[in-house]
Amino acid sequence: MRCFVGVPVTGPLARECKELALGLPRATPRPNLHMTLAFLGQCTPAGVGRLSAELRSLADRFAAFDLTFDRCEPFPAEQGPFLALTATCSEALSALHEGLWECLGRQGIDREQRAFRPHITLAKPGLALATQTGAWQLTVDQLCLYQSELIQGEVPTYRPLSQHPLAGGQEAE
Repeated sequence: MRCFVGVPVTGPLARECKELALGLPRATPRPNLHMTLAFLGQCTPAGVGRLSAELRSLADRFAAFDLTFDRCEPFPAEQGPFLALTATCSEALSALHEGLWECLGRQGIDREQRAFRPHITLAKPGLALATQTGAWQLTVDQLCLYQSELIQGEVPTYRPLSQHPLAGGQEAE
Protein backbone atom coordinates (compact mmCIF):
# COMPACT_ATOMS: atom_id res chain seq x y z
CA MET A 1 0.00 0.00 0.00
CA ARG A 2 1.19 3.54 -0.78
CA CYS A 3 1.67 5.58 2.40
CA PHE A 4 2.71 8.99 3.64
CA VAL A 5 2.90 10.89 6.93
CA GLY A 6 1.02 14.15 7.25
CA VAL A 7 -0.90 16.55 9.43
CA PRO A 8 -4.68 16.62 8.87
CA VAL A 9 -6.37 19.94 8.13
CA THR A 10 -9.59 20.30 10.12
CA GLY A 11 -11.86 22.93 11.64
CA PRO A 12 -11.81 26.55 10.47
CA LEU A 13 -8.81 26.04 8.18
CA ALA A 14 -10.57 23.19 6.35
CA ARG A 15 -13.55 25.51 5.71
CA GLU A 16 -11.23 28.27 4.49
CA CYS A 17 -9.46 25.83 2.14
CA LYS A 18 -12.77 24.76 0.64
CA GLU A 19 -13.75 28.42 0.12
CA LEU A 20 -10.43 29.17 -1.63
CA ALA A 21 -10.98 26.21 -3.98
CA LEU A 22 -14.70 26.83 -4.52
CA GLY A 23 -15.63 26.35 -8.15
CA LEU A 24 -12.19 25.12 -9.20
CA PRO A 25 -11.91 21.86 -11.10
CA ARG A 26 -10.41 18.92 -9.22
CA ALA A 27 -10.65 20.58 -5.80
CA THR A 28 -9.25 18.48 -2.95
CA PRO A 29 -12.10 16.81 -1.04
CA ARG A 30 -12.30 18.13 2.52
CA PRO A 31 -11.40 14.75 4.15
CA ASN A 32 -8.21 14.66 2.01
CA LEU A 33 -6.88 18.06 3.15
CA HIS A 34 -3.49 17.65 4.82
CA MET A 35 0.09 18.90 4.96
CA THR A 36 2.47 16.14 3.85
CA LEU A 37 5.57 15.66 6.00
CA ALA A 38 7.02 12.61 4.23
CA PHE A 39 6.06 10.40 1.31
CA LEU A 40 6.92 6.79 2.13
CA GLY A 41 5.97 4.87 -1.00
CA GLN A 42 4.98 1.21 -0.72
CA CYS A 43 4.59 -0.18 2.81
CA THR A 44 3.69 -3.65 4.06
CA PRO A 45 1.15 -4.22 6.85
CA ALA A 46 4.03 -5.20 9.18
CA GLY A 47 5.90 -2.02 8.17
CA VAL A 48 2.82 0.06 8.95
CA GLY A 49 2.74 -1.42 12.45
CA ARG A 50 6.40 -0.57 13.06
CA LEU A 51 5.94 2.93 11.62
CA SER A 52 2.92 3.54 13.83
CA ALA A 53 4.97 2.69 16.92
CA GLU A 54 7.76 5.07 15.78
CA LEU A 55 5.24 7.85 15.12
CA ARG A 56 3.64 7.38 18.55
CA SER A 57 7.06 7.72 20.18
CA LEU A 58 7.90 10.79 18.07
CA ALA A 59 4.57 12.48 18.81
CA ASP A 60 5.17 12.04 22.55
CA ARG A 61 8.29 14.22 22.26
CA PHE A 62 6.67 17.28 20.64
CA ALA A 63 4.21 19.94 21.72
CA ALA A 64 1.50 21.19 19.39
CA PHE A 65 2.23 24.45 17.57
CA ASP A 66 0.63 26.77 15.03
CA LEU A 67 1.96 27.24 11.52
CA THR A 68 0.93 30.22 9.39
CA PHE A 69 0.42 29.73 5.67
CA ASP A 70 0.82 33.15 4.05
CA ARG A 71 0.32 32.45 0.35
CA CYS A 72 -2.29 30.74 -1.80
CA GLU A 73 -0.42 30.15 -5.05
CA PRO A 74 0.39 27.82 -7.93
CA PHE A 75 2.51 24.93 -6.67
CA PRO A 76 5.23 23.70 -6.95
CA ALA A 77 6.14 26.46 -9.41
CA GLU A 78 4.48 29.45 -11.11
CA GLN A 79 2.88 27.13 -13.67
CA GLY A 80 1.37 24.83 -11.04
CA PRO A 81 -0.16 22.34 -11.76
CA PHE A 82 -1.61 22.63 -8.25
CA LEU A 83 -3.10 25.47 -6.21
CA ALA A 84 -1.80 25.31 -2.64
CA LEU A 85 -1.43 27.20 0.59
CA THR A 86 2.28 27.57 1.27
CA ALA A 87 4.28 28.48 4.35
CA THR A 88 7.81 29.12 5.46
CA CYS A 89 9.14 26.26 7.57
CA SER A 90 9.15 27.36 11.22
CA GLU A 91 11.69 26.14 13.79
CA ALA A 92 9.06 23.91 15.38
CA LEU A 93 8.07 22.35 12.05
CA SER A 94 11.70 21.91 11.02
CA ALA A 95 12.47 20.07 14.30
CA LEU A 96 9.42 17.82 13.88
CA HIS A 97 10.31 17.11 10.24
CA GLU A 98 13.92 16.22 11.16
CA GLY A 99 12.74 13.99 14.01
CA LEU A 100 10.35 12.26 11.63
CA TRP A 101 13.13 11.46 9.16
CA GLU A 102 15.29 10.08 11.97
CA CYS A 103 12.44 7.69 12.83
CA LEU A 104 11.88 6.78 9.19
CA GLY A 105 15.60 6.16 8.70
CA ARG A 106 15.52 3.62 11.54
CA GLN A 107 12.83 1.82 9.54
CA GLY A 108 15.04 1.73 6.44
CA ILE A 109 13.12 4.44 4.57
CA ASP A 110 15.34 6.67 2.46
CA ARG A 111 14.90 10.41 2.85
CA GLU A 112 13.24 12.26 -0.02
CA GLN A 113 15.73 14.15 -2.17
CA ARG A 114 13.50 17.16 -2.83
CA ALA A 115 13.54 20.00 -0.32
CA PHE A 116 10.67 20.11 2.17
CA ARG A 117 8.23 22.92 1.37
CA PRO A 118 5.18 23.09 3.66
CA HIS A 119 1.98 23.21 1.63
CA ILE A 120 -1.67 22.17 1.58
CA THR A 121 -2.94 21.22 -1.88
CA LEU A 122 -6.30 22.85 -2.58
CA ALA A 123 -6.95 21.86 -6.21
CA LYS A 124 -5.47 20.85 -9.54
CA PRO A 125 -7.30 23.45 -11.59
CA GLY A 126 -5.45 23.08 -14.88
CA LEU A 127 -5.18 26.85 -15.29
CA ALA A 128 -2.94 29.58 -13.95
CA LEU A 129 -4.35 31.47 -10.98
CA ALA A 130 -3.21 34.65 -9.28
CA THR A 131 -1.37 34.43 -5.99
CA GLN A 132 -3.23 35.59 -2.89
CA THR A 133 -1.69 36.52 0.44
CA GLY A 134 -3.21 35.96 3.84
CA ALA A 135 -2.68 34.37 7.22
CA TRP A 136 -4.17 30.88 7.34
CA GLN A 137 -3.45 29.01 10.60
CA LEU A 138 -2.85 25.28 10.88
CA THR A 139 -2.58 23.82 14.36
CA VAL A 140 0.00 21.06 14.07
CA ASP A 141 -1.28 18.84 16.86
CA GLN A 142 -0.99 15.32 15.47
CA LEU A 143 0.86 13.07 13.06
CA CYS A 144 -1.14 10.81 10.81
CA LEU A 145 0.02 7.81 8.81
CA TYR A 146 -2.13 7.74 5.67
CA GLN A 147 -2.76 5.22 2.96
CA SER A 148 -3.20 6.70 -0.52
CA GLU A 149 -5.64 4.84 -2.76
CA LEU A 150 -6.55 5.75 -6.32
CA ILE A 151 -10.29 5.55 -6.89
CA GLN A 152 -11.37 5.17 -10.52
CA GLY A 153 -7.75 5.68 -11.56
CA GLU A 154 -7.63 9.42 -10.92
CA VAL A 155 -9.03 10.71 -7.64
CA PRO A 156 -6.89 9.74 -4.65
CA THR A 157 -8.47 8.96 -1.31
CA TYR A 158 -6.36 9.30 1.82
CA ARG A 159 -7.31 6.90 4.59
CA PRO A 160 -5.80 7.37 8.08
CA LEU A 161 -4.08 4.19 9.24
CA SER A 162 -2.93 5.61 12.58
CA GLN A 163 -3.15 9.00 14.31
CA HIS A 164 -0.79 10.26 16.98
CA PRO A 165 -1.53 13.44 18.97
CA LEU A 166 1.47 15.59 19.83
CA ALA A 167 1.60 15.02 23.56
CA GLY A 168 3.07 18.26 24.82
CA GLY A 169 6.77 17.48 24.99
CA GLN A 170 9.32 20.29 25.05
CA GLU A 171 11.06 19.93 21.65
CA ALA A 172 8.72 22.18 19.62
CA GLU A 173 8.65 25.14 21.98
